[in-house]
Amino acid sequence: MAAPARTPPAQARTGSGGIVRFAQESWAELQKVTWPDRQTVIRLTVLVIVISVLIGGYILAADQIFTFLVNRVLLNQAIPTPAPAAP
Repeated sequence: MAAPARTPPAQARTGSGGIVRFAQESWAELQKVTWPDRQTVIRLTVLVIVISVLIGGYILAADQIFTFLVNRVLLNQAIPTPAPAAP
């Protein structure tokens, strides 16, 4: 017994009508959004920057500690110092 032919669902069809409908529905959804005021945006932006700097500092410190431990404790190597410049 042969399976009946399947037709694509309405959402899968392409064409300019689908794009226009998508744009209209997207705009309608954006109208429903409650946007934050300027002070809230500034406060949250500063918070994100401060937390990013703190996490970056934490990662830098952890990297320096692990580098020291691996070089001095595990490999018994001194941290190389730069050679003096030739006159």
